[in-house]
Amino acid sequence: MPLHLTLFLYAILGDLDFSRGKWTLVGVSLPNYAPHPLQQRFSAFLLQDSAILCEMQKLWVGRTFYEDYCDYHFALKLYEGRTLRKTLKVNLRCGYITEGVFSYSFSPEWLERFASAFRPIYWSRVWFRYNERLQLAVRALLEAEEVFFYEEPEPYLFEGKFILAWDSLPWRVDRDSLYRAVQAKVMAAFPPGRVYVRPYFFYLDDKALLHFRFEVFCNRVDFEAYGRRLPFSVSWQPHIQPGEAKRLILIGVNREKFLAYVHAWQQKHGAVSEMPD
Repeated sequence: MPLHLTLFLYAILGDLDFSRGKWTLVGVSLPNYAPHPLQQRFSAFLLQDSAILCEMQKLWVGRTFYEDYCDYHFALKLYEGRTLRKTLKVNLRCGYITEGVFSYSFSPEWLERFASAFRPIYWSRVWFRYNERLQLAVRALLEAEEVFFYEEPEPYLFEGKFILAWDSLPWRVDRDSLYRAVQAKVMAAFPPGRVYVRPYFFYLDDKALLHFRFEVFCNRVDFEAYGRRLPFSVSWQPHIQPGEAKRLILIGVNREKFLAYVHAWQQKHGAVSEMPD
C-alpha cells in the first residue's frame, strides 16, 4: 500500500489582524553571498497600506520548508502601532521564509509584486559601551513616533537580565500557554512594572522532554530582592559587560536625527548623562 504524505499549508501572516489599528511592514536588507536585485533598490523600506497587507496575508501561504541552508536577503518586521508583532527573514533565491525556528516555502514574486508600494527609509546602527547611555537613548526614541526599533525596546528600559529555566516538560506542551503561565508567575513575583519576560530558546532531550529558557529583564536590585526566588539558570548580568558594546538598530532615522532626539529628551527631562557613542 503506497504511503501518502499530507503537506499542510501555513498562513504566514494568519495570526495578524490588519483590519484594526495601524500596521507597518518594515524591510531591512541583510548581507548575502548572492544579493538579490530588490536589495539594490531598497536598503530599507516601509509599507503602511492595510489593503496591501491584507493581499499579502492571503497570498503568503507556504509549506513547511526543511532545508534552512541559505543566508537571508531581508528581515521583515511587522508592527502594530510601534509595537513589534512579528519578525520574518526571507531568502528570495532559495525560496523560503523563516519565523523563529520554523521555515516555509516562499516565492520571490510574493514580495516583488508589492515593491511599487515600498517607501525607502533611513536606518542606523548605533553602538553603546555603557548601559546608562543605552537606556537614555531608548527612552528618548520611544517618544519619537516615526522611529521603529529593530528589536523590542522594552528590555533596555531595565539594567540587565537573568535566564529563567523551566525543565522536563512533555513534548506536546503548548508553548504559548506555557509562556503566558511563566510570564504570570514572574510578574507576580515582582512589583508592577519592574520586570519584562520573553522566550529565549527551548530544546528536546533524549527522553523526549522539553526544556525552556526565558529572558527576564529587571534591575539588579530587583533581581536580588525578587528574582533569586525563581528557578534561574544564569544569574543577573547587565546588557553591556565591561569592555563590550551593544548595538541598537533604528529604522526611520539617520544618526544625526537620532542624536537630535536624544539631546532634546535630555533637555526636556533634565537628564545629565553623556551623549551616546
